[in-house]
Order: sequence, then C-alpha cells, then structure tokens
Amino acid sequence: MTKLQTAQTATVSPSAQKMLAGFKYFNLPGFIKITPRLINRIRTQFHSGENPIEQSLIKDGNLTTTPLTLNDVTGLRITGASVKKDGPVILNIHGGGFIMGTARERTALLAATETQLPVYSVDYDLAPEAQAPQIVNQVLSFYRGLIETVGNRPIVMMGSSAGSGIAAAVVEQAHAQGLRLPAAMVLFCPALDISGNGDSSIFNEKRDVGSAKMALRLAKAYIGANDPKSPIVSPMYGEVGDWFPATFMSTGTRDIMLSNVARFSEKLRHADVEVTAVIREGMWHGFNWEPKLPEAVETRQAAWQFIKQHVGETL
Repeated sequence: MTKLQTAQTATVSPSAQKMLAGFKYFNLPGFIKITPRLINRIRTQFHSGENPIEQSLIKDGNLTTTPLTLNDVTGLRITGASVKKDGPVILNIHGGGFIMGTARERTALLAATETQLPVYSVDYDLAPEAQAPQIVNQVLSFYRGLIETVGNRPIVMMGSSAGSGIAAAVVEQAHAQGLRLPAAMVLFCPALDISGNGDSSIFNEKRDVGSAKMALRLAKAYIGANDPKSPIVSPMYGEVGDWFPATFMSTGTRDIMLSNVARFSEKLRHADVEVTAVIREGMWHGFNWEPKLPEAVETRQAAWQFIKQHVGETL
C-alpha cells in the first residue's frame, strides 16, 4: 500500500490516487532463486490476470485479432471496425520484462481502438526459453516481413517497457543492415538500459509498483551470457545518428525507468534526432496501458498526435 501526503495527492488525478493507494509493492527477496519454474509461475499468473482485461478491450473496441506469420515469426493483426486500410501501420512489441506478455497486450489493443490504424503485434519467444540476440533477431525478421507486406506505407514502431528496449535494438540493427527504418518510434516507459545503471533505479526502488532489483534479476534470463551493456541488450549504449527515427517517449516520476528516458532523450538530441519526452507526475512503470486513467489517456493521445505529425495522417 502506498501512503500519499497531501502535497502528492494535490498533483495527480483522483483515479491515480486510488490506484496508488491500492498498489502492493511487488518484490522477490534475494534469497529466492530465479528459476525457469518460478518464471513460468509468474508468467502464468500474469497472463491469467490480463486475459479478461484484454477480452474486455477487444469487445469494447469492436476489435478483430487475426493471427499471422511473417518470416516464420507469429503475431497478430489487430484492427478496429473503422480501420484505415491504406495508411500507416503500427508495429507493436509487447512488454513484460522479457519473460511474459503476448501480442494481445493492452497497449496494442488500445492503439488499434484509439488510432484506428492496423496494429501488427509480434509474439516473440520469451526468456528464458529464448535470449538476446535471438529475440531481437526474431522481431527484426517480423519487421522485414512487415515491410514486404505493407510496401511503402509508413510504419510506426511502438514498444512498452522491455518491448521498447527490443524496438530500439531492432532499429539499430535495421540501420546497420540497410533496411528502411520506421517513420517514427513510440516508446512507453522504455527499458533501454538493463545493466543496472541509472539514478531512477535507485531513488524509485520503493516508490514504483515493483522493485528495480527484482526486474534486473529477472532480466538476466534475457541477457544470458551477453554483456548487459551490449547494444543488442541495452540499446542505450548503441551508436545513433540523425538517421534514427523521430521518437516519442513517456515515463512517470515514480518509474524505475525514468533515467532511461532522460538519458536517451539527450543521446538522441545530440544526434539531431527529434524527440518528445513526456514525464507524468506521480506515475509508475507501465501506467500508460491503463484504459481509463486520465494521465494514461492523455499520454496515449500525445503519442497518437506525435504519430500524426510524422505520418501525415488524421487520427
């Protein structure tokens, strides 16, 4: 349970106050060993909780979810009743700490509903069954297939948390291989550095909904034998130039990943890349996927407007 002082409740919505008061801090004590069996239990519990929420979003948004395979990588095409058939498309890379989550995640469903753009969401293999760079290469293959599928239509690459880190790594790899790059990037609460570096992983350790130390321990299932500072794992350390797509990022003052947004924003600006960073008062990691939370709705609308600016589409 999070106790808020009056000065804190004064600057967030009543809905956020209620959610913060109801949060139970999630942590795994250091003496509990992270095993594939434990990860599977966490994954199963997470998916069982998300399934009814996702089903509700599909029903409320009158969405159609169509399985597809691009270059032997599976995913979903998510469309609304008024989908725009000839304009831009969104490539979504789901979050979930690299160990959980599916292509049907809330962010993908909300994007399809609120933008009416088709969302192609990739179902990459999860850790520890797969690790970096295999997962990055899977998403890159899916991206190649999407380019072939949609032709010259603009592609916006979108990711949440771990998915944002994968997205940035994919773009860096795509540039190195001479592929057409996305027209824009949307990165919600991005995990761009999973080496443990960053101020917010320390000062927000017990202010976010979950422990940064726990998240880093779980991320080792994805890192494997790789150097945590390798760009394929932590794209914060990759080389970027003015070729990098215009990028929208969001975070909150309680987010353990806040430093990722601060640092990557500066990295992109130094490379003359257009970047918009939205930092929401009192918000936690992953707040953006809450369907009706005012701060989340405003953040998503800002992201959709950013897309509009860069693909010339009326959303």
